[in-house]
Amino acid sequence: MQRTGAVGAAMLLLWLCVRFFGAYLPGDAAIFGAQTVAALAPLLFLIPLSPSERGEGTVAFGAPTKRAWAHFVLLPLFLLAVMIFSILSDALAKPLGFSSPAPEGALPILLLNYALAPAFAEEFFFRFLLLRLFLPHGKQTAVWITAILFALVHMNLAQLPYALVAGLFLGAVAASSGSFWIPFLFHLMNNALSLLLSRCGEPIPFAVIGALALTAALLLRFRSPLVKESPERTTAAAFLPDRATGKALGAAATTLLILPALLCLVLTFLPL
Repeated sequence: MQRTGAVGAAMLLLWLCVRFFGAYLPGDAAIFGAQTVAALAPLLFLIPLSPSERGEGTVAFGAPTKRAWAHFVLLPLFLLAVMIFSILSDALAKPLGFSSPAPEGALPILLLNYALAPAFAEEFFFRFLLLRLFLPHGKQTAVWITAILFALVHMNLAQLPYALVAGLFLGAVAASSGSFWIPFLFHLMNNALSLLLSRCGEPIPFAVIGALALTAALLLRFRSPLVKESPERTTAAAFLPDRATGKALGAAATTLLILPALLCLVLTFLPL
């Protein structure tokens, strides 16, 4: 765990430097480029590790299997959970002076820089690189470590609760489906939906919540009988913590992972 934690800390610090300092570069193309480099650069830290140490093959980059595609039955539930926690956390954070202002600009550019690029960069780093790095220590351990760090690196108190929920869900889907592309598409659709709803009036998001709740209930009730292994059951099992997970998380906290985690936590409460 110490070696894994050290590699994970180095990867995370590099990702933070490129991703967040690159966000201040002028121009939309520069921001998109910084996010892409932030996703790919940490691959350098995986090269010296053995296949067992880097969780080789546990989250595949190839075409998803039929079993992986079956996890799309959980998409409405994911969107519903993130939307509800987003509204609640925003309501709780506003009195404290924290907020998440809606990005402004042309919709195609916003979808590129705030939907597609973050979805690819964050999923490639957190669910393909970092999650695979910790999977040899157990699915629950890997999902919780990456979800906590995913929430912290948003560096905004208003985003922290729903980012944690999203991180747990996306990590569990990645670990259960064994595919990078399923959580990526979940993330992409959530970002695109959030952008579109930010341009709508107040009643629209609540109408969408109702529609998502109904869709999720119907899909989970009438899912295809061809899916032998329940996607919701295997996904839930990937993040429900146990005593071993708690011990592993404690071991991770005593490694160098504590350094970037504390840095993220400090930056979360600083006005940027």
